[in-house]
Amino acid sequence: MKEVMYKPEDAGSYVINSRGKSVKIRKYHMSKADVGRVKGRWEKEIVGVSRNIIKKAGGHFFNPYRKGIYHYQIQSMFLLGANKWHNLSTIMEKMKEVMSSIPVIDNSVLTNAWEQFRGKRGRENATRCKDYIGRIQENMIFFQRLTKLHPCGYKLRQVYSAVDIKVVSKVGFENGLYYYRLSTYDTFKEALPIRDYKDFKFINDENKYLSNKFVGTIITKDKTLFKGSII
Repeated sequence: MKEVMYKPEDAGSYVINSRGKSVKIRKYHMSKADVGRVKGRWEKEIVGVSRNIIKKAGGHFFNPYRKGIYHYQIQSMFLLGANKWHNLSTIMEKMKEVMSSIPVIDNSVLTNAWEQFRGKRGRENATRCKDYIGRIQENMIFFQRLTKLHPCGYKLRQVYSAVDIKVVSKVGFENGLYYYRLSTYDTFKEALPIRDYKDFKFINDENKYLSNKFVGTIITKDKTLFKGSII
């Protein structure tokens, strides 16, 4: 498969996946009608948000995801300030603040979006059960996916943005400290995610990971891509 990056015209066609099976490519982009509708909803949502925060994100950006955990993660990074690194704890605190004000009925009980998300049980028979922190971190990786199959980050690219990930070493933190950044750009071409491990020393199996900052290179969960081709 030479061309691996998702394009809107791919939706509905078939591609061979990593298991050698032919699978249909689902729609992951916003149509022109979607853009108008979602942007309109966004403009209402940011009424009252500091002009300085809005300015930091630039003129092209709006939150492209429908109300749900993806939306709240992006919204929290936007409210903390675009184009600036924020540690995982800070992002989770902002998510809690934002989501706690969203009422939700769960099993006939009134709760809020944060408590519902935090208390969600893992899938039955899942090989790797993640707590709510693990799910947040996994979603950050999903935001970087731009491949033909499951390109969760393509809508971000449509609004000239990307989620960047950085891990740094610190004594007492074997897995490092995680930082994330909502980056916004002036052009679609520039809007590619970065995963930066240059300041983190992997103790156990460093060859399994990337150790450099790849600017202009798409880093997905399982592949490194450059201009649409696997490196």
